[in-house]
Amino acid sequence: MKVGDLVREVGLQERTGVIMEVVKGFEHRGAKAVYKVLWNKMSPTSPTMVGGAWFDQLEVINES
Repeated sequence: MKVGDLVREVGLQERTGVIMEVVKGFEHRGAKAVYKVLWNKMSPTSPTMVGGAWFDQLEVINES
């Protein structure tokens, strides 16, 4: 996954969004693990459209 990819959240909310940034300092076995995502819906726990997501919470819909 990279900046600009359209992704789907796997799990309870199933939101879609665009990866805006790869968060530095978080790595998992050499792969970038945390992304900042601009979501299409607000999170019920955070009153913002931008939020972090772990690599295993995302599924790529379309690559940029």
